[in-house]
Amino acid sequence: MNNASFENEYAKFWLEAGIVYFVYKPNTSLDLHAAKQIVADRIKFQKQVDYPVYCDIREMKKADKEARDFLAKEGSSYTKGVAIIVDSPMTKIIGNFYLGLNKPTTPTKMFTDKREALEYLNQLIG
Repeated sequence: MNNASFENEYAKFWLEAGIVYFVYKPNTSLDLHAAKQIVADRIKFQKQVDYPVYCDIREMKKADKEARDFLAKEGSSYTKGVAIIVDSPMTKIIGNFYLGLNKPTTPTKMFTDKREALEYLNQLIG
C-alpha cells in the first residue's frame, strides 16, 4: 500500500490501508484561501481518486465562516466519506449541528474516538 505523505503549512496527510489521514497542524487558522489550498493539495495528493478520509481537527485553532462553508461542500470532493475527529462531546454536538445545516456532499460523521472513526471509514473502502 502506498504510504506516501504530503505536508503543507496547514496540515499533514498520508494514505494508509485505503484511508487518507488528514491532520491539521497545531494552532491552524483557516480562511477561504487556506481552505481552497488544503482541498487542492489533498485532491492532487490523492491523484483524483476517491478515498474515505480521516480528518483530525483537534489542533485547529479556528476556521472562519467562508472556510467552513467551502470545506463542507467542496471539501468533500474525491471522498467516499469523511470521519471528523474532534476533542470533546460538546464540539461534536456543535459540529453535527453545522453539518446538518451545510449538508456535505458525501457521508460525513463526527467522532471523539479514533477507533470508532476507523470502523466507520473501513466500511467505505472498496
